[in-house]
Amino acid sequence: MGLISRTYVRRFVCRFDKEFAVPYHSYLDFEGLKQEVFSFNNSKGIKIKYFYYYYDNYQEDKVVLFCHGMGPGHVSYLAEINALAKRGFKVLALDYTGCGESKGECLASLNNPARDVDELLDLLKLKQKIIIIGHSLGGFTALKLAFLRKEITKVVVFAPIIAIRPIIYSASKSRVITHFVLKYERKIGKEYDKIDLPNYLRSTTDDILFVQSTDDPIVPYALSLKVAEETNNPRIQTIKFEHRKHNPNYTESAVNYMEEVFEKYYSLIKEKKILTNEDKIAYFVDVSLDKLTEQDEKLFDKIESFIGK
Repeated sequence: MGLISRTYVRRFVCRFDKEFAVPYHSYLDFEGLKQEVFSFNNSKGIKIKYFYYYYDNYQEDKVVLFCHGMGPGHVSYLAEINALAKRGFKVLALDYTGCGESKGECLASLNNPARDVDELLDLLKLKQKIIIIGHSLGGFTALKLAFLRKEITKVVVFAPIIAIRPIIYSASKSRVITHFVLKYERKIGKEYDKIDLPNYLRSTTDDILFVQSTDDPIVPYALSLKVAEETNNPRIQTIKFEHRKHNPNYTESAVNYMEEVFEKYYSLIKEKKILTNEDKIAYFVDVSLDKLTEQDEKLFDKIESFIGK
């Protein structure tokens, strides 16, 4: 593995665990929300954890499969999962290889999550209608699974990656780095790297809902939702916001609060006013997790309508 590939793995597709000081939701934070926990070994022999979330009287004919973005697994998305579950959907989530409660030294590849989800669906052989939802890397994964599996015909994606090349070039501004990252992904991701999502979007008969903010600093709007808009495919619906950055399903006030909390946090670290682990934990004591992860309920009403009763 060359220097660029090693750097890519170390910085971008590394192991993702919860940051010890940062607060995360538990399913117990949502009164009445049920959780079931399972695991399986994927084709690489890595133990993958997966989870069901639901309230009583959920719809038995549908399963919403939620694909998390880059980070410490589905635990970062329990507010989103709850927003879906409280609307009567049973939600299936997993932690990819190298993330959260799953094993694995690292995520390894932007294509590997598609393998984990694909193999989980092979295992479960679900009889219910599957609706797949994903954010960022999870959106990339969701779209690949919709392409691969005929039983998935409805997709909701928040700020999804559509292609690796423009994202890496946008971040690095280097053709050399982009070349080596793509070479690495082709080698590691293999069959899942071959899927041409822009072409899929132009021709698909699946129903897809894109949601993104125009000021997204992680996955630029021009490389994501705008690409979907320009397909002129009538099966693709779009919802566009302006001031929600990389979390278009959050309320604008939650996005502003998140930015304020973490800008202050990293500023205090830089100023050496936060020095110890105890200092880091203390900083987040007064941070409101509910305020930090507040979901746009009107948006989720639209998602519920899109999914259908």
